[in-house]
Amino acid sequence: MDFKSYAHITLNNQVYSKEDILNLGIENSHFGETIEFLQNWFSDSIEITVQTSGSTGVPKKITIPKQSFVESARNTCQFLKLNSQSNALLCIPIQYIGGKMMVIRALVSGYNLWIEEPSASPLVEFEKTCSFLAITPMQAQNIVNNSPDKLKQINHVIIGGGAVTTNFIEEIKEYPNEFYSTYGMTETVSHIAMKRLNGTKKSDVFEMLPSYFVSVTTDNCLIIDCPTLFPSQIETNDIVKLTETGFKWLGRKDNVINSGGIKISPEEVEKEISTIFPELTFYITSKQDDMLGEKLVMVTNSSQSIDFKKTSLEKYKIPKEIIVIPLTYTETGKIIRKKF
Repeated sequence: MDFKSYAHITLNNQVYSKEDILNLGIENSHFGETIEFLQNWFSDSIEITVQTSGSTGVPKKITIPKQSFVESARNTCQFLKLNSQSNALLCIPIQYIGGKMMVIRALVSGYNLWIEEPSASPLVEFEKTCSFLAITPMQAQNIVNNSPDKLKQINHVIIGGGAVTTNFIEEIKEYPNEFYSTYGMTETVSHIAMKRLNGTKKSDVFEMLPSYFVSVTTDNCLIIDCPTLFPSQIETNDIVKLTETGFKWLGRKDNVINSGGIKISPEEVEKEISTIFPELTFYITSKQDDMLGEKLVMVTNSSQSIDFKKTSLEKYKIPKEIIVIPLTYTETGKIIRKKF
């Protein structure tokens, strides 16, 4: 269906027509920001201007056809079997593609969308029925810590905006509902692939959603193609290994560290260290070194003693220095990496 065909949306269990939305005043709240986005959606323009996150280069503003939003929403709704009987919760900022897509999925599927102010732990005071939730890794960890029983009642949970920790995956392994890590960006109009994090279908492979096709560059960076959603191929900085059904994500090309001639993906090192020290919050970066060119450095907010000599880590993967400082995060919960 054409994007103009969707003229009704259910917000906070109340049905609004296109005319209702266009006549509403804008209040200073998350609900008001959602209405403002919908008024833009119901305008005569066939495109929406959005801010990219920098996944494919320098952050910039781009325009995306409204029809592409609809096609992307259909893919997710079909994959998760979302329909008018579903209830979803919008608790991530509407300014980003993830928040916008929760709204468009409500238009496409007919599900009811509860709107709550974004917070670090959004289920603490939420008492309504919810079957679909989209959150960031930071929110996910906080919910497991503070509202695990409520989380178990939500059929489908998708986590985007960054990688989830080994510790989190271990904590949800026995949960009865479905958890997915998503791969996508603004340029691809939200996610193109999902990776199951728990249950019998748990996997380390991002499974492709319908309509998307992937390949790699000569240096194994992911190329995404979807003629119905975006006009040209999108080349990313993500290093991957292709599989029959999707790909394994290995790290970022722009994060690769050359230490003594050995190219090291900090994300791969982080994954290995997280299995040894699952409760440690940290990231791996580099520091200039006269001998190695770049040396591996761990940055953490924990002052606990860490002895890598007693681990099975390969020698070149052992951090040469540990820097203890407060960690900083983006609005979507990603740790902000710094080089030293």
